[in-house]
Amino acid sequence: MVPPNQPPRRSQPHHQALPARGLNPLLCIIIALILLGLLVGLAILITYLTLRPKRLVYTVEAASVQDFAIAKDDHISAKFNYVIKSYNPEKHVSVRYHSMRISTAHHNQSVAHKEIPAFKQRPKNETRIETQLVSHNVALSKFNEKDLRGETTKGVVEMEVYITARVSYKTWILRSRRRTLKAVCTPVMINVTSNSLSGFQRVLCRTRL
Repeated sequence: MVPPNQPPRRSQPHHQALPARGLNPLLCIIIALILLGLLVGLAILITYLTLRPKRLVYTVEAASVQDFAIAKDDHISAKFNYVIKSYNPEKHVSVRYHSMRISTAHHNQSVAHKEIPAFKQRPKNETRIETQLVSHNVALSKFNEKDLRGETTKGVVEMEVYITARVSYKTWILRSRRRTLKAVCTPVMINVTSNSLSGFQRVLCRTRL
């Protein structure tokens, strides 16, 4: 017998997996730039809030002079002794002094100066700087020569102290860039008839950073 004709089998459709759509490279770059900008802005904000320093406090605690003399040719020689106190009012920020120069003057004419070695000041720290500035045969202007001679006869000379330093601030792992600190201490009244530091009135300096 001839087998009856059977209807042909329908082939089942094969479902192919669609390839996953990749992210747009341009969109990824834009997102990365936005995130990077946010992180940089946050870092700048944290650094600003952390390293926004309070004003450093400087005072002249004591001052005296030795071998003070003004020659006939209007040249001055003297040894100026100063005790200067630096106070860091920050609670969490230390100060690094990379360099410091202390000078003394009379009516803005410098007569002696000295370089101070680098040092570090911790938070809430008071640092005493004891230094001697030597003036050796320095020519005076006519005005300062006359004025200093007049003050010498009264036993007290009026001097000025100038401090210039390069400093940076550090807290945890963050360090600020180097900045220039300037302090002006005036008037510093020095007794030329005695080498003693007793009786000296402390002078508060004006600071600028």
